[in-house]
Formats: sequence, structure tokens, C-alpha cells
Amino acid sequence: MVEQNVERRLMAADEEEHSSERGRSQRSAMERVPIAQSASSEIARQSAERLASLLTLSDQPMLAWRLDGYIEFWNSGAERLYGFAPEEAVGGSSHTLLQTTFPIPFADLRSQLLNANFWSGELQHVCKDGRQVIVDSRMQLLGDGTVLEVNRDITERKHIEVALRDSEQRLRWLGSIVESSDDPIVSKNIDGIITSWNSGAEHVFGYTAE
Repeated sequence: MVEQNVERRLMAADEEEHSSERGRSQRSAMERVPIAQSASSEIARQSAERLASLLTLSDQPMLAWRLDGYIEFWNSGAERLYGFAPEEAVGGSSHTLLQTTFPIPFADLRSQLLNANFWSGELQHVCKDGRQVIVDSRMQLLGDGTVLEVNRDITERKHIEVALRDSEQRLRWLGSIVESSDDPIVSKNIDGIITSWNSGAEHVFGYTAE
């Protein structure tokens, strides 16, 4: 009988010890949960800060605005292109500030953003000093309803394209004048080979251009 009592006490003590260990283990696990959550939140916060810094310092003009047009973010690239400091831009209407000329009605652009979460195209803006710039613009509607707009200045490229078109038109115009002239007009390359022979030359010399 005494031996049975001793055995029961030993078993109870052993069970109590195991129960105590389980309790300590559970408490330790529960204590680690908020620590892990806090560490995860800190990592997310640091990542968000790094991303914000990269966007702010980027040479690429970037701005973020609500669907009503009011600016919430304006980076250094936007300041360099347009001349407006962040404190001048944030809180104002981007379309009013930059006097934006859209290729389509803004209502249609807004509708496309809402339906596809994305829009791209060319915009014309007016800078603080009055210069007009043309940008290749890409807009992304974010989950919180903010539009991230990333622009690339293509003003010089567009001017070159216009100049090339004008030059081609002038050449075609001059070519038509030469071709229709009654005076013989012949052109040769540096090797003396005839490269053009107008109708006036055909009439005077009797040879066709062929």
C-alpha cells in the first residue's frame, strides 16, 4: 500500500512537471507571436520607406493624384522637369497646375483607369516658366484609389519628327517643281551618272528619263 502511494505521488509529480513545461512552452510561443508580428511590421515599414525614397529621388518625373485630380505626391524628377517644388504642387490639381492637354476627354481617360487600372499616351504640359513639354505618360490606378503617373519628356523627339516631316514635304514640293519645269534640269552624282532627268530635258534633248 505504501509503495502504491509513493508510486502515485511520483507519477503525479512527473505529470505536474510535464504540465509545467507545456505551460512554459505555450507561454513562450505566445510571447514570440507579437515579437514576430512587430518584426514583420518593422520590415514592411522599412521597405515602404526605401521605396518612397527611391520614388522621391528618381530622375523620372513621378506624381500621384487622386481621381479628382488633386496631387498627393510629387518627386524631384517632376520638380526638375516642370519647375514646381513639392510644396507648390501637392494639394493642387495636377491638370490645372500643368495645364494638361489630353489626347482624349479626361472623362474617357478616367473611365479607362477605373476599368483597366492603366492608361498610357502622350500629354502636353506647361512648365512653371511657360515652356510647353510633351511627355509619354503611363498611369496606374493603385488599390487605394490613387493614380501613380510616370512621365518621360519626349519634347525634343517630337520636334525632330515634325522637322523631318516638314523637310520631306519641302523635298516633295521642290521635286514636283523640277519635274514640271519646261527648262531642262539634269542631276548627276560624283561619278557623272545621271540620277534625274526632267520633262524639260526630254523635250530639249529628245531622250526620256528611262
